[in-house]
Amino acid sequence: MYALAQALRSLRQHPTSTLATFFTALVSFSLLFLLGLLLWNLERVVDSLERELEVAAFLKPGAPAEALLNQIRAWPEVSEVRLQTKEEALALLQLDYPYLAQAREFIQNPLPDTLRIQLADPQQVREVGRRVARLEGVEGVEYGGALTEQLVRVLFGLRVAVNVLIGLLLLNTLFSVMGTIRLSIENRREELRVMQLVGATRGFIQGPFVAEGAMLTLGAGLVALGLGAFAYRFLAQSLQNLLPFVPVLGREDLVQAGLALLLLALLLGTLGAYLASRAHLRESDL
Repeated sequence: MYALAQALRSLRQHPTSTLATFFTALVSFSLLFLLGLLLWNLERVVDSLERELEVAAFLKPGAPAEALLNQIRAWPEVSEVRLQTKEEALALLQLDYPYLAQAREFIQNPLPDTLRIQLADPQQVREVGRRVARLEGVEGVEYGGALTEQLVRVLFGLRVAVNVLIGLLLLNTLFSVMGTIRLSIENRREELRVMQLVGATRGFIQGPFVAEGAMLTLGAGLVALGLGAFAYRFLAQSLQNLLPFVPVLGREDLVQAGLALLLLALLLGTLGAYLASRAHLRESDL
């Protein structure tokens, strides 16, 4: 209780520095939370696309479908392979374009038999597609890996940029907390000297400053959590209305991200306050 009371008193004594640190931490945590959620969501989109990747091998007329099926099924990269006959392909096409059913009696089915191949590792889709294309009886191969590969490259670049930005934001918040704590120590220099003379331990002296730093960043983290969650839910709802098939983070994911943010805020505040108070007390020979 003593540490909390002294921390509140220090926060009231220098409101300008307190507000500057609070809003610095608020901006940092808000950007950190929102960018983290967006990056996590993009990773989930890429994972979803990778799980749906498959190689489509179009067979020549008269090709030994069963032999090809058994041969491809034995490959270690393949998790599942099935034969889609041209009749099944035409039926699926008619579901999307019902007017084709009216012309079915007048035209011959032009679609080929197709092997649908799903992979254990989606990263090997290009290699497996090339191997399938070289098989006897395969007329052509298609796979939707190009878009996914581009998204993976974009995701890698974004992850690097976001991590650099997050590092800068955290350092900015850490040094801002340290500056505020140093100002608190300066304001209480004589009081701290008296406390040490009467036998107060260094840990007892540092306690209020650590509490002050934790209160600053934890308060900023709570506000940032509310703002970031509101902004993400708005963006996610807009995205779902535009593209319903795109996965978004659920409530449990937001709770996990929020707890991680608050833990980080608490750790950052206590660490910055501890480092600043220890260094300044040592410099002042307190």
